[in-house]
Amino acid sequence: MKKILVTGASGFVGSRFVARWRSEYNILTPTHAELDITDRESVNSYFMLHGPDVVVHLAALSNTGYCEQNPDDSYMVNVEGAANIARAAALCGARLVFFSSDQVYNGNLESGLLDEDVVVAPENVYGRHKLEAEERVLYFNPNTVVLRATWMYDRERYGMPSHANFVLNIAKAIKERTPVVFPVREYRGITWVREVVEFLPSTFRLPSGVYNYGAENDTNTYEVACCYCEMLAGLQSGALLYPDYDRYPAHERNLSISTDKIFRASGGTICFSNTISGLRLFVEIGNGC
Repeated sequence: MKKILVTGASGFVGSRFVARWRSEYNILTPTHAELDITDRESVNSYFMLHGPDVVVHLAALSNTGYCEQNPDDSYMVNVEGAANIARAAALCGARLVFFSSDQVYNGNLESGLLDEDVVVAPENVYGRHKLEAEERVLYFNPNTVVLRATWMYDRERYGMPSHANFVLNIAKAIKERTPVVFPVREYRGITWVREVVEFLPSTFRLPSGVYNYGAENDTNTYEVACCYCEMLAGLQSGALLYPDYDRYPAHERNLSISTDKIFRASGGTICFSNTISGLRLFVEIGNGC
């Protein structure tokens, strides 16, 4: 069995990856006390002791608001921590799969689906730090696959963490009968985490480099929310969802990714549903609100 080290194994993606694949891989799930990614010597010692074959690096500070207010913390975890993991993986010959973010595209002015070759200039701290982390992990460990992940969602699952995600935000609004606002000037992929987890082992075999990873989408976020409500037994969105025309006044926020590269590189194995199709499947199998 391959030995897979997962950093951030107690997080949203990590916990679901462990639950799905623990019977097929020997998965290491160190706690923060066992593996402090900001301590280079501690990281090196852990790697040399356990000798993983593959490292899935998920540990990060992902709250963009917190990162904006605490850039030093963000840099230490999201950049230096990632670099420490990359160096240690290189020392023990491990394949590294590093989770970056579609936030690297948040300064782009282009419309339509963005591919990995477009020039990026992120406008927030989190996006800038993720971009720098991409560059550093590839420098320290050329045997790295970088995945630019999208916003993800799932239902609440016992024993696993949830966060404020697209479907739970709408579920809360329905339950509490309170309206929720979604931006009109935003385009981004929104991905069911089940697909993210299901395709992860296939990323271990990809050629090194940067890949978009998640659902494609060419519909604005408010329209996606309206479509999702319609899927929920024809629920009318008029009294529940409100469009926000004022957010992102400088330019439309386009984080929409193209997944052509990863589809081709995986021989068609990694094939995400688009955002609307993924939500429809999520509802059809009984996981909707």
